[in-house]
Amino acid sequence: MELNRKRIEGKVVLDAGCGEGKTAYYFSSFAKRIEGVDVIGEDIEKAKRKYRKNNLNFQVADVCRLPFGDSTFDVVYSHWVVEHLKKPGNFISEAHRVLKKGGVLALWVPNVKSLEGFLIKIIPHSFKVKLIGILQGRRNGHYYRCYYRANSVRKLDKLCGSKFIRVFLRRFDSMGYYNRFKFLTALSLLKNRLISNRFLDWVYSEFYVEYRKI
Repeated sequence: MELNRKRIEGKVVLDAGCGEGKTAYYFSSFAKRIEGVDVIGEDIEKAKRKYRKNNLNFQVADVCRLPFGDSTFDVVYSHWVVEHLKKPGNFISEAHRVLKKGGVLALWVPNVKSLEGFLIKIIPHSFKVKLIGILQGRRNGHYYRCYYRANSVRKLDKLCGSKFIRVFLRRFDSMGYYNRFKFLTALSLLKNRLISNRFLDWVYSEFYVEYRKI
């Protein structure tokens, strides 16, 4: 989050795909104004009930059809949303439209080239839901469908094209913890140690990237 704080402080920010609003609320402590949007109405209602500040607003909206005028925001921020979009290029175009000139599109993205990303992409959604439920010990959890159509730096660079220039990139490899299956946690730790070098960072589980509007 400290990476984002430096970029967001004192700015007008859109949290695209804000979920239940926790991150937008955190950002509201140092941003000038925060608008949070999500397509799930239930999540937005929870955000409105739980987080109330003068510089914070939530509304139901599709990130591919944003209800804001051109050149409204200094920063468009999105955390683990791109993978859920059938047409991520539409979101990129909308982000470009609502950003001011020189504004920044900041994305946290699970990496399709990682082992986890590859498996999530190829495993059928119905089976994936059952598997995640078993691993996490939850029978009735809701899991949004993933498409992974723009979940690599190369694909995002291509989608951003001449509209943006990439100004920052950092890769991360997160650990998986499975209380019910200790051996899976051990395998995750082993994988983490094996790829923890700069030559294999392209298979890390996620990355944070910033693009500046040209």
